[in-house]
Formats: sequence, C-alpha cells, structure tokens
Amino acid sequence: MTTSKKSAKKTSNPRPHIGNAFEVSLCTEVNQVCPNCSSALFISKGGKRWRNYEIAHIYPLNPTADEIELLKAEKRLSSDANHEDNLIPLCFPCHNIYDNPKTIAGYRDLVKKKEDIIKQRAQQNVFSQYHLETEISEIIESLCKEDAQFEESSLNEAKRVDEKLDGTITPFAKRKIKNNVTWFYLFIRERFADLERSEPGKAVLISHQVKTFYLKQKMLTTNQQEIFENTVKWINSKYSSASETAAEVIAAFYVQNCELFE
Repeated sequence: MTTSKKSAKKTSNPRPHIGNAFEVSLCTEVNQVCPNCSSALFISKGGKRWRNYEIAHIYPLNPTADEIELLKAEKRLSSDANHEDNLIPLCFPCHNIYDNPKTIAGYRDLVKKKEDIIKQRAQQNVFSQYHLETEISEIIESLCKEDAQFEESSLNEAKRVDEKLDGTITPFAKRKIKNNVTWFYLFIRERFADLERSEPGKAVLISHQVKTFYLKQKMLTTNQQEIFENTVKWINSKYSSASETAAEVIAAFYVQNCELFE
C-alpha cells in the first residue's frame, strides 16, 4: 500500500508595515521624485496631496524560481529583503515596469542608484561628526566681496596640483581646481594669515580639521572625485550661505596646501 505525499506549499514573506517616518525618509532620499523617471512621488488633487508611488523591493521579497535564477550571481544590498538598503520608492508605472518582468539591466540600475543613496547617507553622518571652525566663513565671505582683488599665482603652483591628482578625478574637475588655485590661492593664503594674526592658532586648527576630514574620506573611498565633491558638500553643510563655487575655491586651496591629497 502506498501513501501519497502532499507537496509543501511555499509560504510567502509578508510585506512589512512601514511607518510614516520611515516611508518619508525613503522618499526624502530620492528628493521626492521617482529615481527612474523623475515623476513626482506626491501629486496635488482636489486641494489634497496624494501618493504617486509604492515602496519597491530591489531584490524581490518573494522571488519566483525564474527571478532566483536570474539574479543568483547579482549583488544584493542586504540579505534581508525588507532592510532599508533594499527598499526604494518608485512611481506606480515604474514599479510595474521594474517587476514585470525583472531584468538584470533594470536590477543593476536600481542597485547602483541605491548604492549612491547609501553613500550619501553615510556622508551626511560624516558631515555631522566633523567640525569646521566658524571663522572659515570669514574667508568665504571675503571671496564674495565686490572689491576683492585676486593676484594670479605662478604656473608652478598650478603644476604642483597635477602631481597630486590621479585618474580618478575628471579632467574637467582637475582643470577647475587648477584654475581656482591660479586665481585664488594667494588671496586665500593672505586671508588665513590675517586670521592667524588676529587669532593665533585658528588657521592652523582649520587646516587640521580639513586634513582630518580628508583622512576619514580616504577610509571610505579612494576616488579623488568623490573626496573632492564630499569636501565641497561638507563645507556647504557647515555654512549654507556659502555658494558651491566658493566652497570649491576653498577646497582647491587645501588641495594646493596639501591638506587634501598628498
């Protein structure tokens, strides 16, 4: 006499309940627009705000056999499908396109976008941990004065920048840094000298703070383009009134002065 065995039915993983604060933070990370098509995640209708998105799982919450096979060699951002690193808001059409059918190209694209978000999140934590003396705002403000006069540096100083920059920084960024060194290095050096005379040790302290921030960046990435951009964002995060251009000039000064890059 034979006994029949019933095949066990696979239990699906339940979608997690995401609290409002968590959901808002995920939307904020993508600037409240769909990362795939830039559609607004919230729309106004009848005097009210309506959601125009769903929280998508980058690696499927309940992958089919075909999806498991398709993605078996692909990078996963978390072993937990419900972890925040595996979640991203997509507008309704893009979520449908992403899931039906799942493709390697679509998966890799979303992984890359989420990796960039994770990096930005980590940098925000670094920005908050590393202090920058408020007196650097005086240097930034002096750059923006209408009567500011800038003396051109020697060609040798710009050439020294070339020796510190490698292939991980774009030619455009390299040219911009060299131009900023050429036209603003001497001016900023004099402003820091003025600061040092009025408050002995202050300019030296600021240079040490920049150096310490750079060393932390080196622990996170070896890409000079990322390090330079993060330094500019860090300066801007401390002094929101500073323009990005002024922050780039300050960062270029520290490239020449050896606090950024060796």
